[in-house]
Amino acid sequence: MIVFAVALVGVVGILISNKQNADNNDPDAPPPVETKALGLLLLVISQFFTGTQFVFEEKLLSGYYLDPLYIVGLEGMWGCIYYAVVLPIF
Repeated sequence: MIVFAVALVGVVGILISNKQNADNNDPDAPPPVETKALGLLLLVISQFFTGTQFVFEEKLLSGYYLDPLYIVGLEGMWGCIYYAVVLPIF
């Protein structure tokens, strides 16, 4: 349902920008259709990977009893450590 909604909004945005983007010399013109289509494709792919991650995590941890606050804390801690190392590199 989310993928359908994102696709619908994207298609409408592309169709409207085609009508408004008649003059290519305008510096304030919206980005070309190819750029918008690529952005929407990347968004749909990211939704796929996020959904896959949630399903995999649920399958992996379904056999264990773990305190929810403990799990959220661990995810936050590892996320902070990961970005503290990776962010300065990028």
